[in-house]
Formats: sequence, structure tokens, C-alpha cells
Amino acid sequence: MPGKLKVKIIAGRNLPVMDRGSDTTDAFVEIKLGTTTYKTDVCRKSLNPQWNSEWYKFEMEDTELQDEPLQIRLMDYDTYSANDAIGKVYLNLNPLLLPSCLAVNHEDLPNTTNIKSLTISGWLPVYDTMHGIRGEVSIVVKLELFEDFNKFRQSSCGVQFFSSSGVPEGYHLHTVHGFVEELVYADDPEYQWIDKIRTPRSTNEARQTLFFKLSGEVKRKIGLKVLDFGANAVVGYKQCFDLEGESGVVVRALGTAVTLELISTRDHILSEAHKKEGSSSICRRSSDSDISVVQRGNSLSISDKSSSRPPHLLPTMIPPPIRHPDTFDMGEYPFLTMTRYPPGFIQHISGVVSARAVKLLVSDYEGTETRDCWWTELRLEIRSHARALSCNAVIAYSEQTTVCDDVCILSASGTAAIINQKDYTISSTQNDTTDSECKIYHVPFSEGTHPFRMKLFKCTQCKKGRVGEVLMTTSDLPAGLSVKGTKGALVNAVVCRHKKECKGEINAKDVSDALPFIEYELHTQLLDKLSSIGANAIVGLKVELSLGERVLVGQATGTAVKLLGLPGFRQPIPPSASPQPNKIVHENSSADDDDFEDPVRELELSSGNKETCLLEVPNSVNSNPGSSPTGIPPEGFLISTTQDIPGAAVANMTVVRNLQMFTQVWKAKMCPLPSSTVISNQFHRLLEGVYFKLRGMTPCALVNVYFKIELPQQDDLQISVVGMAVGLAEIDKRLTQQNSNDGDSVFKMYKVEEESSSKSTPVLRPARKSIHTPPREQRYGVDVTPLCYVPGAKIVSYLGNLNFFFIRESSCIRESGGLSSFVHGFVAEVLAIVRAHVTAIGGNALTSYTMSSCHLTSNSHKNQAQCLVNVGGDAVYVSYAESLL
Repeated sequence: MPGKLKVKIIAGRNLPVMDRGSDTTDAFVEIKLGTTTYKTDVCRKSLNPQWNSEWYKFEMEDTELQDEPLQIRLMDYDTYSANDAIGKVYLNLNPLLLPSCLAVNHEDLPNTTNIKSLTISGWLPVYDTMHGIRGEVSIVVKLELFEDFNKFRQSSCGVQFFSSSGVPEGYHLHTVHGFVEELVYADDPEYQWIDKIRTPRSTNEARQTLFFKLSGEVKRKIGLKVLDFGANAVVGYKQCFDLEGESGVVVRALGTAVTLELISTRDHILSEAHKKEGSSSICRRSSDSDISVVQRGNSLSISDKSSSRPPHLLPTMIPPPIRHPDTFDMGEYPFLTMTRYPPGFIQHISGVVSARAVKLLVSDYEGTETRDCWWTELRLEIRSHARALSCNAVIAYSEQTTVCDDVCILSASGTAAIINQKDYTISSTQNDTTDSECKIYHVPFSEGTHPFRMKLFKCTQCKKGRVGEVLMTTSDLPAGLSVKGTKGALVNAVVCRHKKECKGEINAKDVSDALPFIEYELHTQLLDKLSSIGANAIVGLKVELSLGERVLVGQATGTAVKLLGLPGFRQPIPPSASPQPNKIVHENSSADDDDFEDPVRELELSSGNKETCLLEVPNSVNSNPGSSPTGIPPEGFLISTTQDIPGAAVANMTVVRNLQMFTQVWKAKMCPLPSSTVISNQFHRLLEGVYFKLRGMTPCALVNVYFKIELPQQDDLQISVVGMAVGLAEIDKRLTQQNSNDGDSVFKMYKVEEESSSKSTPVLRPARKSIHTPPREQRYGVDVTPLCYVPGAKIVSYLGNLNFFFIRESSCIRESGGLSSFVHGFVAEVLAIVRAHVTAIGGNALTSYTMSSCHLTSNSHKNQAQCLVNVGGDAVYVSYAESLL
């Protein structure tokens, strides 16, 4: 549909001094969209200029509006020399193309029915890649869309994107259509020949502009696939950049195409009220309840009727869904990228399936087509693994890459499962509670049919199905499962392999040969840690690889829990106690099972080859420092890699409105080359720093904790951690006392000094309730959280999915406080920009925040550093009131 974009530049404030003679600035603004550029008048000698410009108009197709960002550049006018750049603003126009953008202002709305007017306004930070934020500019952007019924159009207006890991709050999942993915490729301006003759600022801005355009293009192309499915939204949307050096840059995105229906709470309440009064029932129109299912060839349908409801509660104009769940077809790849699912959706979970490939990047590689073939190979392998386990879907599916020189490692992983393809809206609570709870982790195959070597046990809860010894899943803990013990525990495994410095095919072969051994060691470490703490399952498992010039690092992180029905592991062993080899204690073992203890076999050294001897050493918790369990957090802290703390309710704690997102980045030289133990210890030090900085929030839960290892340069090691601290409060002390006497010592975590003769579980210290005071109803600022919800608040509307890519470069690292100050200052500026953009489109929070890239390079001898950050999330409007009425 054609559109007319109007831009007005109002004013600027807190601009930097560009004219040292007068300590002022002669500022003007360039506005660019596509190939059209406008300029404002010059405001002389002012650091707070007032332009109040006329409306600058751009007439463009919606395809260009989806791909192109609006670029606003502030310049300092010089009479006798070239104008100096102050900074730039990139404005994503996609939120204006969504049905939910009826939430913004409606002034100057035309009376005609085929024109829709939408507005964004606010103060946006002016950003420079060499100096950071340099003031702000106030702008107003209006978009008028004209309906177009051209069935050959290439835009996907009306499709909503959600980074949320589950069904967005306030929506009902009507239909799951399947997996959608897309990638686009382009040459990286950093490695073009013209880079030799232009300034670093010009190169950085060229890269930022390219990345913003590629981000819009890949989202538009995924939207077209969603429309072909007959869906109206993408849930679990993930986007990342693969920087391949001289080979170019690849932007990848994937998600799950679904049909969502908006739940209108207010209409439901009014309907119930009318029923009580004896009046006729109220029928909601489909335009008040559903997200638009915009079929390819139709335009975005938006109602222009006024409403008495607040702007953020305005409905969207949507036709009813056209596809019934009975016609459910997940297409070629039955993959789902969400990690949280409604009750009754998952029937069985088999375990984690993964596939990896090592590819060589050559100068004549064909970009998009070749990369598509690479990912197709991995997806077909993942699909075959799931079918071998008698599963019909892969949930919590994700893809990652790591690149070093001319070698690229591609990884795909998920959890094989059986999902309810027809009537997943029926909650599992309607069935027998005991059977429905443990049935989820019953294996969907028999011992004689599955192709893998696996030891199965009888379920200790229902005594019917067969279960594995342990359960590992990349998804969150399914709703309704019981967790035994007080809480989940964070476990991590790290494997570091040194390799030769080589290039080309030899390097690729060495990396490929090492991958199976790294995966085996990671799996072994995870099993050892589960055994050491008495757990039998891992949820929220994340496995990633990092490739450097001389090092290959693999790391796995998850949350260990103990589930009823699965066989128990051996009890925690205090450091002072001697390990019992081959001694396994199975709790809740049924009477039908024989003795679970493996007999201790003696080695016959007199037989066989006398020159060799095989000695089997039992897996002791202290046999390898690198595989020791993650240190227990200080008292008052809970920690998890999932959206929630498994078993937090059993721990007698509840969430309160006290939030704090944290980001920690650590970088150092690897001299000598690090071992698995060194890297694992650094993980713990990062967490200890987080515990120290958040000590005033205790008791609190660190949720959705995500670790990432990068090797940006030779002999450099970088570790980052992102998470959310959520305040907790005690529910009832009597419940805690009851749980402390249940005899379950699963999570003692080697606190010998707290052991007692009754072997009771240590109890958390009572919450200091004076620390957590509920905030006032009138809140200021924008909450940023990696969670898909805002604790203590209700999401009223989703205003669009935002994605930013920023570059920061400096040649005065020592003068600015060092590398650490440079990185954390940059991250703080990025978050400030994100908050300003959320405010400009009418939001007050950003949920499902992700930092998918944080690429840091530095040269201490030249006093230089460069950092590239890619962040994104869902802009939302939330209400902190107890009732929306």
C-alpha cells in the first residue's frame, strides 16, 4: 500500500560545542529516507536550537517503509570548511505499519475511509559512533497509508513480531502454523576498498545503516512467509548478525508462525455485567478481538472509528482466523522457537536433539543460496533425529553460528517432543492429575524400537510408563510439573580445547574432528553435576560454541531440578567424605525393580596384555576442578536460566515489584592459553560480582540468566552475562518450616556446616520485607527486562518489535577510564537510546530484551577499542494498577 510519511523537526537540546571560539554550535538537520533528503535551516549559535520546521514529505511504497530506516543527521554548519557531523538518529518505521499502532495519536485523522494516519513523537538521543550520545532532538513523524489491493505487492504490513518466548500476554493461541526463517547477505563496508580513504566515523555509519536496512528486509521477507501460511504473527522471533569478515555479513531470523486472538478483558467484564443484569448478551466483533489475518493480496484493514477507551486500549481491526486447527500442518520443518507453551500443548518430551556443521568460507562463495543450503542440511538432520525418537515436533528450537577467519561453525538444537496438533487448548488438568503430570516425560517409544542405547526405568510416580535416567530440555519447565526440593540450581559445563594455528581446509578439519569430543565432555560434566547435587533433570539448557584462532570453547548452561517420576541420582557428597565408586542411590524406587546398585568389579591385572593397564576412576566431584558444580549463590539469592525459578513456590517465596536488569562483560588476554577450569572459575567470578552489586535487593531471584563466550581476537577471551533480578518476599514461614523437615537433602550443595543429625534442608533466611516497597502507581521511565512479562504489572498492548545495532569506537581508552569503563558506558548509552525509542512510540517497557551480539576488539598499544552491540525486544505498554477498569 502506498504511504505518505511526514516529518517535522521541533528542537534540539544539550548539543555539544562545535565552535570553540564562541562555545556554541550552528546546527541544522538532514532528514533522509531512501534516496530523498531534506535539510532544515541553520540555527545559529545555540546549544538548544529551535527549528519548528515545516512538514517534510516522503511518498513511498510500504515495502520501502519496511526496509528503510528514517535517518536524521545533525550537522554543524561551517562557512569555509566542510560541515561537521554531530550525530545521527535511526528511526524504525515498522511499528507504524502494525494494526496495534492505533494506540498512538489520532490527531489530523482524515475523514476518508481509505487513509489511516499514525504518529510517533518524542525526544530521541543523537548518537555518534566516535563520541556516543551528543544531545537530543525532538521530532514528530506521521504516516498516512492508502489501501492497496495489489496481490503482487512484496510488503507484509500487519504481521506482528514478538520476541516473547511464549504466547504474548493478553492473547489466545488459536493456531500454530509452523517454522519460518529467512536470511539476507551483503558485503561488509568495513572490508571494502573505499574504507582505506574514508574516516572511521563514515565507515561505522555505513555499517550501521546497512545493518538497519538488512534487519528491516529480513523481517519483511519473514512476514511474507507468515502471510502465505495464513497466520498473523510470529512468536519466539530471533534475529542475529553473522560477521564473516571479508566474506560479508549475514542477517538471520527465525520464529514460529501463529494465529493469535486478542483477549478483550474489558469486553468480557462488561458482558458478564450485562448478563447479571438480565440484559441480552453482548457479542464482540471480530475487529475487537483478533489480530489481523492479512492475506497476501489484501491490505491492512484499520478501523477509523473513534473510541472512548484510552489510546493504549484501542482494538485492532481483524478478520477472523481462516485456518482451523484440524487442518494443522507444520510444513517441512516441525520446529517451534518458543520455550513456554500453554498447558496441554506438550504431551511428551524425549530429550535434546542437535546438529553441527563446519563450513569453509571462500572468496567466491555465493552468499544467500549457499548459506540456505548449509542450514537446510542441519534442519533435515534435526528433523530425522526427532522422527527417530518417535516425535512429531522440535520445541525450543534455536540456531547459532561462530566465525573465525575462514571457518564457520553452524549449530542447531532443540527438544524432541510430541505436541497436541488438534486440541491443545484443553488443559491437562481436565485429566487425571497424577497421570497427566508425569506423562509428559514418559518416553514415546519402547526399548526395542529406538535406535539409541538408552537405559529406561519404570516411572516411580504412576508406575505405568517408562522414563529415562535423566531429562534434558532446551525449553522452560512445562506447566503442571512438580519439582521436588526447595529450588532449581544453576549448572554450567565448560570445555576448552587448544588447536593449531592453521588456515583453510586443515583448520576446518581440525575443528570438525574436535566437535564430537567437546559435546561428549559437556554431556559428561552435566551428568556429573546433576549426580553431585541429587537432581535428575535440566531445563533451559543452552549449549554454545566459540571459535578462536588457537582455542575452541564449548559451554553448556542450564537449571538443574528434581522431578517426581524420574529415578533419583546419588546423594550430595560432602568434600570431606570419600566417594563410593559405582554406588548409586535411587530414590522412590518401586518394589518391582531389582537392585539398582551396580556391582563393584575387581580388575584382573593378571589377564590380557601385561604392558597396558586400564584403570577406571570414579567420577568424584573433586576429581576435576573444571567440572565442579557451580558455586551456591549467597543466602537470599535464587538463580535460573529460565523465565521463572523452578520450585520457587516450594521455597516459600513470591515475586514483588522490584526489578533490576544486569549486564556484566569481562575481557582479558589469554596468556597462557586458558583451561576449562580457568574459564569455569571466571563464570563464577562474574556471578559473584552480580551478587555483590545486587546485595541490597535480597531476597531476589536472578532469572533468564544467559552466558556468552566470545573470542574476538587472538589470545582474547570475553565472557558476558545478562539477566533479570526480581525481588522476592516470603509467603508464609510455616510452609518453609514444613519443607525443611521433609527429609529431602537434594540441594544442600556441600554446606557441611549447616548439616544436622536430622538431615534437614537449609532454609532461606526470612525475607527482609522493609527492602521491598511496592512502587507508586505513577511510574516514570521505561522498564527493560529479558523476561516476556513485567512482574507486578499487566501488559495492555504490544507496540512493535524493535531491533538496534550500534557501533562505538574510541582512540582514547586509557583517558576514559579503561576498557571496562568504555564497554559499560557504551551499554548504558544503548539502553538509554532504546528507552527513548520505546517512549516515542507510546510504550513504557521493553520485554524479551536480548543482546544477541557484543563484539569487542581492542588494541592496548594504540589506545583503541571498538564494540558492536545488537539488542532488541518487544515495546509494550503496561499497567501497574490492580484493575484496568
